[in-house]
Amino acid sequence: MLMIDSNIWAYFFDRDSPEHEHAHGPVENALKSEELATNTVVVMEVAHFLVKNLGPVEGGEKVGVFLSFPFDHRSALDSIEMLKKYSHLGIGGRDATVLAMMNKANVKRIMTNDDALKRIEWLEVVDQVIRKS
Repeated sequence: MLMIDSNIWAYFFDRDSPEHEHAHGPVENALKSEELATNTVVVMEVAHFLVKNLGPVEGGEKVGVFLSFPFDHRSALDSIEMLKKYSHLGIGGRDATVLAMMNKANVKRIMTNDDALKRIEWLEVVDQVIRKS
């Protein structure tokens, strides 16, 4: 199972993003070959990005991609524990909810370019984005 972070989804959907070319292929492959995990925070971050950038109609249609993914609605306490445990590594509230969901679902792989998540010892990070200097 693979978690794809909201930043990677944004690159995937935004064809004008310089990172799009690096994110598109890996996300397409994951959609075809992986069981994907997500949580409400990631869905809302992507929904916000899509509606803000594409408008309510087109953005809303693209948000529909996420509606078939499993959601964990009882994660607040687990998220707080992750925040307490990993805040010294740069993990904030949103990342803590991602970690809590992944831990509960025993998901160890995440596609992201978030440097804080790369510091979590039990995660296998897949980073397809080449940063421009």
